[in-house]
Amino acid sequence: MSNLSVATFKTWKRVEVSTDDTVIQAAIDSAEEAINQHCNRTFAPAGSATARVFASGSARSSVIEIHDCTTVTSVSDAGNTLAASAYQLEPLNGRTSAGEATPYTRIRLLAGAYWSNFYGEATVSVTATWGWSTLPARYTEATKILTADLLDNRDIRNGVIGFTDYAGIRVRENPVVSSLLAKLVRAGTFGIA
Repeated sequence: MSNLSVATFKTWKRVEVSTDDTVIQAAIDSAEEAINQHCNRTFAPAGSATARVFASGSARSSVIEIHDCTTVTSVSDAGNTLAASAYQLEPLNGRTSAGEATPYTRIRLLAGAYWSNFYGEATVSVTATWGWSTLPARYTEATKILTADLLDNRDIRNGVIGFTDYAGIRVRENPVVSSLLAKLVRAGTFGIA
């Protein structure tokens, strides 16, 4: 399911002609998929709590990377349920260093403890509300811009949008989309969804 509706996109784009809604929906879906892949995360509103399994990145590690979540209700390592006082969720307070709200992406064990690491096996089970409490405005705007670009590029062949007296003019990456997404890009995680 898309985070951006066809109606919202049409209002934003000020669509004058009747473009087929299925074509617009396909462009929205493609834009969201491309943004998720570029940022190495899935932008989705938080749902109900479910369990997911993760593997620690290395032996003797006290930090484990998890998928974006708003709350964590249970953490177990190698079948042993951990007390909430045994770990902390990061980033602390669900805020970036700039003070912006962000989901939790890491769990750190406290008091010098380390995650069990049985040769890269997924031994950590986390029950959490996965996703974002509110999707970032820059994500939504980047989705709109990229969707518009995809729709505008339907008639471009081989990346050439026009010709001058000297050469063809090629399509280039949209710098506005790149700028909007720069702070949302996440390093890779170790996990099994």
